[in-house]
Amino acid sequence: MKSYTHSTNAKTLDSVHNAMRILKSYSSGLPVKKVMELSRELNLDKSSVSRIIATLKIEGFIEKDKYSSGYKLGPAALTLGNAYKFSHELYNESKPVLKRLVAAIGETAQLAILDDSFEVFFIESIECKHPLRFMTTPGSRSPIYCSSSGKVLLAFRNDDHLIDEVIRFGLTPWTSHTITNEQVFREEMVKIRTQGYGVSMEEKYEGVIAAAAPVFNKKGDVIAAINIVGPSSRINKDKLNLGIRYLVSAANEISKSFLY
Repeated sequence: MKSYTHSTNAKTLDSVHNAMRILKSYSSGLPVKKVMELSRELNLDKSSVSRIIATLKIEGFIEKDKYSSGYKLGPAALTLGNAYKFSHELYNESKPVLKRLVAAIGETAQLAILDDSFEVFFIESIECKHPLRFMTTPGSRSPIYCSSSGKVLLAFRNDDHLIDEVIRFGLTPWTSHTITNEQVFREEMVKIRTQGYGVSMEEKYEGVIAAAAPVFNKKGDVIAAINIVGPSSRINKDKLNLGIRYLVSAANEISKSFLY
């Protein structure tokens, strides 16, 4: 995925930076990778990738995949992920609210933030009884411009420079419904700020509808977004409108927990 910000300086260690790049390249969609694949993807020579993987393997962050010649994340990665979630106030405040939202709407609800590269990073996902086969999972990332959560997080930052950067990098279509026109995208940002929520009508995946609402801290800064997501076959106009009402109420409830 595209990163809108990236910089290194004399105070950073290239070896550590590259080790983190290798770890962050894994996802639920690509859980196993070979040395050659990592070398091409990250533009690193094979010997460097091999040495970094050997170190990460010793520390438990990478392990050999027994079914291929590739490597996958090790148990130490899960330990850190769980430590992050359970030490995160946002996660602890949001999870019970998300559970109630799923019970009320009957669709999956998710919690997301913007990471340092301004991609959508999903912290939690509470699945409904019949989740989508390719549902986004905790720890995965999504483009900022074509997901409901991403558009909400971008719109409520009120950062025209970041919007310019997103457009400059390109509004690459994921589906025939992705907004790719600069002017239409800017109008979408204004619309989301005005109505207080954002919707993705099959913009990232065909046949998938999602709506998201912002979560604010006591300063009024957007710190996260929660969404509901499901197939267009289940989410008609009436259900979407009802879901948005529950969604906005849930987001407000979480925001209130950060007022004190």
